[in-house]
Amino acid sequence: MSDQWHAHTSDEMAPQLEHASHVSPKWMALTFIGMVFGVLFVIIVLVVYFNSYMSSYKSKINETTEAAKASYEEKLAVRERLADPGAGQVRVSINDAMDLVIADYEGAGN
Repeated sequence: MSDQWHAHTSDEMAPQLEHASHVSPKWMALTFIGMVFGVLFVIIVLVVYFNSYMSSYKSKINETTEAAKASYEEKLAVRERLADPGAGQVRVSINDAMDLVIADYEGAGN
């Protein structure tokens, strides 16, 4: 017994031609190639965007922070009169100086 889908009657109008009876290998190949290039294009766009985003993010986080930190510490040392850039000297407290000398002598004994 067949279902109603296959039961055709005479009042259905003229029969239609068979759909997709002849598949064109040329169009299938062109569609496949188009899809491959489409996927590659999306991947390339994502890689370029990610690299662009990450390079700006890294420069904002790493380079700016470290450069600003060193510059801030130098300005602070000059402002507190701990460093004299013209003379190339750094002033330290007597306790820190003694600790540095002791560390030098301990290292020289080995």
